Amino acid sequence: MKNNHKKNLSIVVPVFNEADSIIEFNDSLVKSISSLPYNFKIIYVNDGSTDNSLEIISKLASENISVLCLSRNFGKEIALTAGISHAKGDAIICLDADGQHPPKYIADMVAKWEQGSDIVIGVRSNNEFRSFISSLKSKIFYGLFNYLSNDKLVQGSTDFRLIDRAVADEFITLNEPDRMTRLLIDWLGFDRDYVYFEAEERKHGQATYSNRKLINLAFSAMISSSPKPLYLFANLGIIISSLSLLLGFTVLIEQVLIGDPLKWNFTGTAMLGILIIFLVGIVLMSQGIISMYISNINNQTKGRPIYVINRKKSIGFTSEEIY
Repeated sequence: MKNNHKKNLSIVVPVFNEADSIIEFNDSLVKSISSLPYNFKIIYVNDGSTDNSLEIISKLASENISVLCLSRNFGKEIALTAGISHAKGDAIICLDADGQHPPKYIADMVAKWEQGSDIVIGVRSNNEFRSFISSLKSKIFYGLFNYLSNDKLVQGSTDFRLIDRAVADEFITLNEPDRMTRLLIDWLGFDRDYVYFEAEERKHGQATYSNRKLINLAFSAMISSSPKPLYLFANLGIIISSLSLLLGFTVLIEQVLIGDPLKWNFTGTAMLGILIIFLVGIVLMSQGIISMYISNINNQTKGRPIYVINRKKSIGFTSEEIY
């Protein structure tokens, strides 16, 4: 059980083109956390917004609200990393600015944290506002990811979560550029609990995560967390080679040794052509997987910073606090 002195909460909110909803979201967020017996600091991370989101959150800046402005769009995962790295609270809460992560559940997360959990994960319990295709994509992602990866994700788990200071301190030491925040936090271990929430409908605009970005995120996460895709294709190659050998013996016996009683009329050239095409496809897929691993290694060895901050446009941080 944690002690009861008044603690500090940091709330990290990545923002990318949320001008239509950010004021309404901020009002709801401030209302929810103001009722808690904690000091709090909201950190809005502007991830290269092209609308007037930065202008709006800059006007919201106050003693309890800071703005961390990235120099360009680095993506949500990097924006979360930047926010967590600059958060100083005893606990850090991450949630999206589109309103689908209801701030009213923060009190439940904090309660579980006070009971001893180092990580409290928000798990979506409803699909009411998601299309059939979106729900299907989610199920395929979690199923495929959990099969191929050494790390497992709970179905419906989100970036809406609370992490203890100790978890945050370990998280910011992880420096891989291709990252999935929730996966890295889960990888760290620690004691965890779950809060099941009903996601609300997005009231303004469209989701900024395209299918292409989601697919890239899924592949990057799987490749960075497990070598299983390599083993999968190695095993597939063994199976295909074995089947090809069996097929070759079958055709040899059926057509050459016993005179083609099944009337397959299977020429050697046709069989060879099919096998070559099939095996070339497997080789190309295997090379594709290997290329992804090489790309991951290449990005890691470049040594570039994960993100760059626009100091002039950031508000609420001293020069020593921005890095």
